[in-house]
Amino acid sequence: MEKRSNPVTALDEHRLNRRQLMQGTAAAGAAAALAGGVTLAPSFGSGASAQSAPGALQIGRETEYSAVFVPVHASNGTQTQVFDLCYSRLLKVKDDLSFQPDLAESYDVSPDATTYTFKLRQGVTWHDGTPLTGNDIVFTYKLNLTKATGALASGKLKQIKGAAAFYDGTATDIEGLQLTDDTTLVITLEKPNVAFLTGTAGSNSLVWILPEHIYKDADPATIDQFPASQAPTVGSGAYQFVEYSADQYISFKANPNYHLGAPKIEQVFIRLAEPATQLAQLESGELHMMSRMAAKEAKRLETSDVLNIVNTPGVGIFQPAINNERVPDKRVRQAMMYGCDRKSLLDAVLFGQGQLDYQTVIGPDWVVYDDLNPYEFDQEKAKSLLAEAGWDSSKSLQLTWPKGNQNVELAAPVFQQQMDEIGIKIELFPQESAAYVKAVVTEPDFDMAWFGGGSYRLDPDVSSTYYLTVNFTPAGGNTTHYSNPDLDELFIEGRGTTDIPTRQEIYHKVATTLNEDVPTIFWWSDNQIFGINKKLQGVKPGPNQYIWWNIQEWSFSE
Repeated sequence: MEKRSNPVTALDEHRLNRRQLMQGTAAAGAAAALAGGVTLAPSFGSGASAQSAPGALQIGRETEYSAVFVPVHASNGTQTQVFDLCYSRLLKVKDDLSFQPDLAESYDVSPDATTYTFKLRQGVTWHDGTPLTGNDIVFTYKLNLTKATGALASGKLKQIKGAAAFYDGTATDIEGLQLTDDTTLVITLEKPNVAFLTGTAGSNSLVWILPEHIYKDADPATIDQFPASQAPTVGSGAYQFVEYSADQYISFKANPNYHLGAPKIEQVFIRLAEPATQLAQLESGELHMMSRMAAKEAKRLETSDVLNIVNTPGVGIFQPAINNERVPDKRVRQAMMYGCDRKSLLDAVLFGQGQLDYQTVIGPDWVVYDDLNPYEFDQEKAKSLLAEAGWDSSKSLQLTWPKGNQNVELAAPVFQQQMDEIGIKIELFPQESAAYVKAVVTEPDFDMAWFGGGSYRLDPDVSSTYYLTVNFTPAGGNTTHYSNPDLDELFIEGRGTTDIPTRQEIYHKVATTLNEDVPTIFWWSDNQIFGINKKLQGVKPGPNQYIWWNIQEWSFSE
């Protein structure tokens, strides 16, 4: 399928070999569930059928969910699962982190990593029977690059030639986004970027293809209120949306014309419940799968006769993000690292199901950690740094997170006590998820916030999403508003270099810089833990947080 003689795929092979040897891990971005919702008229099913639909796949997820289904505004794990079920991308990522054809059946990358050519799959249809064409793909990219849309993917996509001018409204078209014929999409970048595919197919892509014939009349500024955004009845994925019952379930039916093969399981229900309820339902057999199971419960269920507990490395690092505009002195941030007993946090929260190897957000395929400051627990060092910085001990910092995150709820009081011991007052402020997203992402107004992200296994350039100056929220993923021009240049240099040893040198410098500046407190890299009923076959979770890549192959044993 895809050609193997380009720098991106060569890097794939190199990376996978190193991963097999080094066993380094990271943790996925924390899913924040959004509040609200409406009940939509069902095509099949009801509250009762969701409880007992025979042969239906039952998956547990967070309780709160926003009744917004347009993929340009994906902000939590439940939403991304819905979008992965209903929509398609150019490429997917498999359990081994290799790229899998989706709407693009193959791709090629120019030797200088500037031009990406996608051969598009023919014969794909939307759920309403309308043919899917390259125009839908171009439309989707332009919608994500329309400033009024407020799409989080815009930061990555502005690398396309002419995209920044289109985003700013100074151009009416995007020079680097071209359909050369009915089957070929050519994307040309402003500068070389060997990591561009991670923004197309990676675990943080956020680019699902939308039907132009449905969304062409939508106002980008109010796209969440557009009727189709309330019920994604027309996608191209393995499953078609059927019904949303607020705080109860989201239901789907199989797409018999799915281009990667008709699903073996006819119905899927995402059951919305608190973690404790999900766990009880999983043990009773009401649920077939629970993702992000707490480490404590996973340990208890290791010997279960009915469940497989799958413990796998994640793809990012969990950390409290520090608003660097409110805590501008890096000595204060360094003091927080020294004053944080991360080992006790790991033991108390994850029961050892994670790693402390990360003093930065660049993964072990690229960094020699022995060269970095380990920030070993040292309260006296922390106090000394605070004194140097002239820290006002009467000042307090507020730590916020989305309610329902078990790991944070366990860790936050411990962290609060540790910071108090060095002279930093922390106020704990869990919020309803919609309020959390507003305060941290859409209308930034916070001191510290629970944050998942950073180093991803696909490519270290993904971390640029969180630390490039141009990616400040709300238009990008830099929630900390950390800015370092030297680091900006390193990221640009790293993505534009095809030679792997040279890239390793560059990203080692990136890691060293982040290790020194501490824009976030690097708590831990945890494992993703799934509870899966033994009757459910074909599930292949890996470090990639989106395990639904092959859901059409899942089935039930007799």
